[in-house]
Amino acid sequence: MKRILSMALFAVCFFACSMASASGYPDYLGGDRNLLLSGGHMGIGWYVDKSSLVVQQYQPPVYRIAVNVLTVDDADRGNTTPSSVKTEEFLYNWDTRRMYQWWGEKSAWNYVRPVGCLAETGHHFAGEMAFYIAYHMKFYGGRKWRDPHTGKDEWPNFSDHLYAVVDGSE
Repeated sequence: MKRILSMALFAVCFFACSMASASGYPDYLGGDRNLLLSGGHMGIGWYVDKSSLVVQQYQPPVYRIAVNVLTVDDADRGNTTPSSVKTEEFLYNWDTRRMYQWWGEKSAWNYVRPVGCLAETGHHFAGEMAFYIAYHMKFYGGRKWRDPHTGKDEWPNFSDHLYAVVDGSE
């Protein structure tokens, strides 16, 4: 019983710490409403440059979008200087509700899971944000998804705050 209680307390502390650390990242880098927070982890913030978004393919149910993502070290402590800027490309199939990210170094499209551990889904959600910016529709958000590891229906790893950041930038 003690072990179960200890594990439950650890889980509560872990989630509370995770939520508290995410709150330290500004929604807009340097106050610029074109640079939108798409995620943060261990002090690193990722910001989608809304003004760089390009719809490369619009052939419903297939969509392809490219967007620049800025990586900012120590963003949770006020740093606003990007350490890198990378163009990320995403491919979406609305009928199958599957999102893919182009991995140039492997020359392949990688499936982006809506749920699962952050090692599988990533720590920033530029693909979801890009789709919402382009079409003002949620791709993975707004519903639960089956986690292939647990077999349970789960909400995506990002919150509705992602959409609120986009809506607040308009």
